[in-house]
Amino acid sequence: MSTAKQGDSNALRRWTVPAVCVLAAGGYLAVFLATGHVAAAIGSAAIMLLYGTILVIFSRRSEVAALLRDDGRDERRAAIQLRATAVMGLVIGVFALTMAFVELAQGHGPGDWGTICLVGGGAFLAAIVFFARRG
Repeated sequence: MSTAKQGDSNALRRWTVPAVCVLAAGGYLAVFLATGHVAAAIGSAAIMLLYGTILVIFSRRSEVAALLRDDGRDERRAAIQLRATAVMGLVIGVFALTMAFVELAQGHGPGDWGTICLVGGGAFLAAIVFFARRG
């Protein structure tokens, strides 16, 4: 692959997160305005736009902002992203499982927490099968 094409790919990737922030701001604006919550619409859209703007401004000076913006990839940053994603998945999984047990202890079904556990566990199992057969 040529250096120019790789540079174009990195430039495109750097603007993906800010573009998603703009799309999310529009989504929040539309949903909250459609339900008549004008303050929530403005506040949510402003938060998303502010987040995207902060990432753009500080990604050259802050490695954390650069990681959140996905500004350039090397092996070290890819490993940080992978480990952070794994920790996030574990925390969400433990929280969902805990909340499902809380619901069961209160005499209810596991509800939405059970669905989250089912989807997460299924995704984990599918990933194990996929990566075990791939490598």
